Amino acid sequence: GLSAVLGSALVLLFMTLYASDVLTRHDRAGGEKDECTRPGESAVPEAKSVKAEEVLAKWPNCKAFPLEHVGDSWCDAGGAFNNADCGWDDGDCCSDARGFFDCKDPDSSMFGSYSERGRVYPAPRNPRYSTDPERGISNEEVVTTYNNYYEFGFSKSIADVANQAIDFFEGPWPVEISGLVDNPQTIDARDLINLFQTEERIYRHRCVEAWSIVVPWVGFPLSHLLDYIGVRPEAKYIKFTTFENTDISSIQKSSSYPWPYVEGLTIEEARNELAFVGTGAYQETMTPQMGPPIRLVVPWKYGFKSIKSISKIELTSERPVNFWWEVAASEYGFWANVNPEVDHPRWSQANERWIKTTTRGDDRIPTMLFNGYEPEVSHLYDGPEMEGEDLW
Repeated sequence: GLSAVLGSALVLLFMTLYASDVLTRHDRAGGEKDECTRPGESAVPEAKSVKAEEVLAKWPNCKAFPLEHVGDSWCDAGGAFNNADCGWDDGDCCSDARGFFDCKDPDSSMFGSYSERGRVYPAPRNPRYSTDPERGISNEEVVTTYNNYYEFGFSKSIADVANQAIDFFEGPWPVEISGLVDNPQTIDARDLINLFQTEERIYRHRCVEAWSIVVPWVGFPLSHLLDYIGVRPEAKYIKFTTFENTDISSIQKSSSYPWPYVEGLTIEEARNELAFVGTGAYQETMTPQMGPPIRLVVPWKYGFKSIKSISKIELTSERPVNFWWEVAASEYGFWANVNPEVDHPRWSQANERWIKTTTRGDDRIPTMLFNGYEPEVSHLYDGPEMEGEDLW
């Protein structure tokens, strides 16, 4: 009767309000509403716009690159910025306004103070690195269960298999640092992470298979790691190697692939501002399929360059042969920069399946040169030394 109808209406109202509340608490990213971001995120003001000539007028001896980052309201804790010649990043590193600081200015009241190091959640978001508001952040559940990690299977639906190794990834993880470095060592990944202040960056990720996602990574600039280990002048490349353990990865028993997985960058690429050591994602530690405890994130290159679960880091004078280059040199190379005008031998790279809420793709969008990061990285590939290189 009437009571049943009223009861049904109340239930429907409750469900509607509950769903609305879930969406409201699940939709904050960069000031734009987005149902695919983690709860509790709040708007992050943009970085201040700064011109290089303004920096040089104020700090004529500053050698930081890019100069436009000096005094833009985000602390660049690396020594190239955080020094007296650059005014301690024009005071940014002595301001706690964004929750990320490392004050070395002896004249500042904050001298000697710095924000917490290591795996800190929530990590402060760097306002320089975001994405188009209409594109938003990809759904966490989709991202963490739809990506390649061939050590655990040749499909992308490998989360259940990878998660069986969670104790392995959360246990001791020695990282061997060797080669042309001043400070060779073997250090546990957690101890390595604890040396650095971590931040959140929102990056586009373009797979060579012509699909793409947007991920809020947590980690630290690769350049800070290079400063820590010391790069000898003769070093030209950095070689990364992932784990090799057939008890964890039965696929590694196969001789069909050249295990372990290897990747590499030039030293110049590794020092670029975008090159990032990932230690978390979505403001938490990475799931096994994402490649914990540390991985590489280089958003201007195809995704296979962003090696997961790094166990060895070696600086060398010789160009490393990366995994997919060795497997199929006719299809993959060392550089693997994103370029919509250079097709894969078996498919077009002009467009990409943009994944936000479903692996089927929410839209089909044009691919951008260097995945949209041309202003930050194009200079790396200028000059006569790049003549004849297959950069794509």
